[in-house]
Amino acid sequence: MLIAGKNVQRMDSDIAIVSLPTLQKQRVEAVDGRYSSVTLTVHTGVVTKVLSATFAGTALEDLNLAPKIELSTSAGQMLLQLVRASTTGLHDGILARSPKASALLSEAVIQLVLQNVPHRLIERLNRQPMDVPPRHVRRAVEYMRANLHLPLTIADIAGNVGISSRLLQSGFRRIHGTTPVAYLRRIRLEAIHDELSRPENLLPVSEVALKWGFTHMGRFAASYRAAFGLYPSDTARRARGFFG
Repeated sequence: MLIAGKNVQRMDSDIAIVSLPTLQKQRVEAVDGRYSSVTLTVHTGVVTKVLSATFAGTALEDLNLAPKIELSTSAGQMLLQLVRASTTGLHDGILARSPKASALLSEAVIQLVLQNVPHRLIERLNRQPMDVPPRHVRRAVEYMRANLHLPLTIADIAGNVGISSRLLQSGFRRIHGTTPVAYLRRIRLEAIHDELSRPENLLPVSEVALKWGFTHMGRFAASYRAAFGLYPSDTARRARGFFG
């Protein structure tokens, strides 16, 4: 690959990470007559939003981001899993039917890259974050609940509160003992429970789950049961039985 005038050789054991405006040339070689390369493109707006929430006022091209990451590293394996989840979800149409899940997945890809791939500002992430006043976390929760119907990201929530996504993460861990994503998923589970409990609900459980950002039905059912003591299908059956 030719990236910003520099030749970069990517091996089969690497994942290339490239800002598309800097990619001047790319050659993909066939293996046994087949091409095995998969490209995941994240929209510029998503990248800009996550960057702004992490390093305010910094453009992607200013980071001098390393152009590849080795699959043998834990970060490389995590990134590979996220890429596979994204490409599978795009291929089978699941992510198109669940904008909430798609938004969080795209953000997770960018956050993983910024936190694990060498770049000019990565040392900032090693600094101990300041204590966040409880009011900021409280405002974040209020914003989540008021906008639960939207495909929220952590960058959206942090931006509304007026702090960085890293400070938001720190505040949630200190006050709620969990991450903002986990907290968001928890209150979305509450929304699913409320919807399935309504006798007038006619949507299948899987469609309600997708609507609220849950794409893996097995994990969703397990999380729901852990939260409410029964499976989502049981909630739906009870509501319809009451209606009858």
